[in-house]
Amino acid sequence: MGIFSRLKGNKEKVKEADKPHNEAAEEKVSEADGLVLQPQKTAHKRMDVVAVMPRISEKAAVQSSAGKYVFNVPVDANKAEVKKSIESLYGVKVTSVNILRGIGKVVRRGRVEGRRNRWKKAVVTLKAGDKLDLFVGV
Repeated sequence: MGIFSRLKGNKEKVKEADKPHNEAAEEKVSEADGLVLQPQKTAHKRMDVVAVMPRISEKAAVQSSAGKYVFNVPVDANKAEVKKSIESLYGVKVTSVNILRGIGKVVRRGRVEGRRNRWKKAVVTLKAGDKLDLFVGV
């Protein structure tokens, strides 16, 4: 069906015999203009759990006494993904997630200019009574 057919007002209806019998390739017909809409396929599917690594520092150890724990997270992770991964990995209830993003600093070595890596960390607050043993043996 070309653009000139649409301008003239000729609308073709999709017949039941023309549809494929495969349920995976199911097509939907719009009754308004008789167009065939196919479902879009996503090229990339994100995992529910992102890789989190505890950040070991003096400041993180002090915050852990208040129920706040610091984790290094991937640069493309968001708060919802971090919350899901902490709850599934450690079996605790997360009340809030604060994310800090670090932009890589520009550095020079002689005439060569480069950039340090970007980073992201998450400060996770747990429900009262929950705790993690991240600093045991440090």
